[in-house]
Amino acid sequence: MTEAVERKDIQGLVASGYDHLDYARFAFLEIINCEGARNWLAKIVDLVTNAEHPKGDKPKTCLNVALSWIGLEQFGVSNLIQDFPHEFVKGMNRRDAHVILGDSADSRAKNWDYGGDAGKPLHVLVLLYGQSAEELESLFHTTCGCAALNHGLEIVTVQDSFRERGDSSEPFGCRDSISQPPVRGLVGRRDQTEYPINTGEFVLGYENELGLLARIPSTDNWEDPRGYLHDHPKYPGKRRGFGVNGTYLVFRKLNQKVDEFRAFIDERSRDSNGAVDRNKSELLAAKMVGRWRSGSPLVLAPETPGPDPRNDFLFMSQDPDGRRCPIGSHIRRANPRDSLDMPPARSIQISRRHRIIRRGRKFRMLTKGSTADKYDQGIFFIALNADLRRQFEFIQQLWINNPTFNGLDNEKDPIVGDNGNDGEFTIQANPVNHHIRGLQRFVTVGGGGYFFLPGIRALKFLSNFRAGSGTPGRSSRPSRETGSPIRAFPA
Repeated sequence: MTEAVERKDIQGLVASGYDHLDYARFAFLEIINCEGARNWLAKIVDLVTNAEHPKGDKPKTCLNVALSWIGLEQFGVSNLIQDFPHEFVKGMNRRDAHVILGDSADSRAKNWDYGGDAGKPLHVLVLLYGQSAEELESLFHTTCGCAALNHGLEIVTVQDSFRERGDSSEPFGCRDSISQPPVRGLVGRRDQTEYPINTGEFVLGYENELGLLARIPSTDNWEDPRGYLHDHPKYPGKRRGFGVNGTYLVFRKLNQKVDEFRAFIDERSRDSNGAVDRNKSELLAAKMVGRWRSGSPLVLAPETPGPDPRNDFLFMSQDPDGRRCPIGSHIRRANPRDSLDMPPARSIQISRRHRIIRRGRKFRMLTKGSTADKYDQGIFFIALNADLRRQFEFIQQLWINNPTFNGLDNEKDPIVGDNGNDGEFTIQANPVNHHIRGLQRFVTVGGGGYFFLPGIRALKFLSNFRAGSGTPGRSSRPSRETGSPIRAFPA
């Protein structure tokens, strides 16, 4: 392939979060009948939204489809496709994942609502978006209602996310999804605050920031006699690139303890009379996040909230000691920019190799209680990346939950970190740093999994694949997973 990005073959979620569509539904399906699942996919594949720019008005609905490794097994193709990585094959609930991701205590996979150690498997994830509740419901009925049930699929769970028009906040009250990486070949129409990152960091088949191609899941030529798939960029004429124009999708249901978070902030923001100082409370919350509620960064507005959710800043040139935005704040961990313990230019280079695209949506669900009803709130966290280990898992392990991140001692991310009731957070100050102790875990994991978001051509290959349609006898050979459970992190 050339470096010209083939937007028509890339699913639309990679290029857009569909922010004009306020109604979203995430349907997890189990495949009961392989042949029926292929027929179902064949019926809906032409409805899947791609990454092309809309030629007129933006669509009123959007649809994307992703599959887990066990979903690919149910489609009957896992034995044919090589080079899926260990992290994807073994899943987000694999034995070692809780250490890497910080999924301890209540966040362990055995406690998840779905996708964990018990319950039905998650084979297919259908992501649906609509301009209105009625349009979303109609799209769901067309793609996942009776049509799916009649084709050998069953619904495991459906997760809804509805928001008010113009609402861009997350449940803790801070503006969300500001620091999205601009992607070469998929850059939107908004002004960009950083140089575009190579496409291959997020889409397979293109050069990444290391100057390489990420591993591309592939199959032998004879398994694709109709030519649905691209030639493998490294082995043209010999192998077909099933993974070309695809990406890996992380889905995590993150439950946010909103009341506990607010109570914690208020308790540590009292004046000498014991009353909560609201200005102090707002500043402490901003210090933990690294931004004010408006999204304005502390680096640019350290004393009072700024009006704009700006992203055009660096840390070392404007706040090297963390006295504006603390070194352990959420935004400095999630995207360190130039502030890693190395020369700033090198830090920017390293940070660009560990970015993710976020497409999350918040939820608010009413739970009936014996004494009182309760609202569960949080984020359906969705991340896209070309290398689960080097990107999403690296961020979780080496930045978010690393107690010695950037020279700190016994601290994890104050917002989403795996804190016990003894967590700490340091606010750098002159002449003496201020230490906030007793941090609890404010965000827990309630379910999810790892999925592959194929290119459109790969979806058509799956919907038309029939075992034995290529060279006789080749479809039964054992799966060859070349990933290793332990991999070194590239710099």
